[in-house]
Amino acid sequence: MTGSILPSIFLMKGRWGPRRARRDELEHEHKIEALSATVARFNAACRPGAFDGSRLDGLRTDGLDPPKTNWARPIAEPPFIGYPLRPGITFTYLGVRVNDKAQVIMEGGRPAANLFAAGEIMAGNILGKGYLAGFGMAIGTVFGRIAGEEAAKRARN
Repeated sequence: MTGSILPSIFLMKGRWGPRRARRDELEHEHKIEALSATVARFNAACRPGAFDGSRLDGLRTDGLDPPKTNWARPIAEPPFIGYPLRPGITFTYLGVRVNDKAQVIMEGGRPAANLFAAGEIMAGNILGKGYLAGFGMAIGTVFGRIAGEEAAKRARN
């Protein structure tokens, strides 16, 4: 599985994180107390079937929240690779509130007629507890398109 799904952003100093033959080695090294129990729970939730990474294959989990709907495979074969990810507050995190049209919500709860926001300035609408790398680009793209379309509608009227 190494290299088939993990993006290159997880390379550490030009290589993948530490490779270990056993999960408990990663658990000890990274001080992750619940790793073995979490992986065991995930593995037990994986349904059998043939993996096909080129399409939605229906390999799902049962009993997990949120459920995984495709490509769920037990984490069973070494090497096991660990790398740290740390969410944190970035830029204007928890800035302005917006509605589903990317309109900025003003004091009193009304949407502004001609003021829209996308990306980091409105991240708190999506990220209530922390930030993970790449989310700013995603919400900038999605809400940028929404904001642009809504602003264009108002410019024509």
